[in-house]
Amino acid sequence: MRISHIGLLFISLTLWACSDKQDQAKNLSSEKRGWQLVFRNDAEGKTLVGDKTALLDAVRNGYPIRIGWGMRRASDTTRSVEHVVDAAFLTISNSREVFAQTVQIIGQAPDLNSDTLKMRFREQNKWVKMAGTNGYSTSLMINYLQDTLVNHGVDRKLGISWYVNYGVLPPPEASPAALWD
Repeated sequence: MRISHIGLLFISLTLWACSDKQDQAKNLSSEKRGWQLVFRNDAEGKTLVGDKTALLDAVRNGYPIRIGWGMRRASDTTRSVEHVVDAAFLTISNSREVFAQTVQIIGQAPDLNSDTLKMRFREQNKWVKMAGTNGYSTSLMINYLQDTLVNHGVDRKLGISWYVNYGVLPPPEASPAALWD
């Protein structure tokens, strides 16, 4: 049986089209989906993980952002807490730093010393946090029973993990313009 040049061309194009579809399917399965850690800074704002530009692009494209941080007890480093919270308000400053503000929450009072770990609500305190990719952090604590300020935003240095939820919107633009453009 003899195959003509046109037949060979047809078979080659069919095989190429099938392999291209397989490559496209493979790329789709490796796309970013759901919550992804895109950037982590240390307390001085130095990049530990990821790319700050990806975070800036995600904020400009309107993707949901979460921040996470943690701390260990100085006297016993086996005792620790980690927090992850949705960013309720985001600011990009000078096109290079992102600041996230959390919603106000009722404070927690962890009991890290007992064998049975417990987490209770603080009886009177609510707080809100603001944190930046440059390591800056501050918070406010309010006594909601007396409607008074308990702790007025002390400036701190803090490492932050920045997460983006890529599962809720179409793929991001490569480099969106500043929001005023």
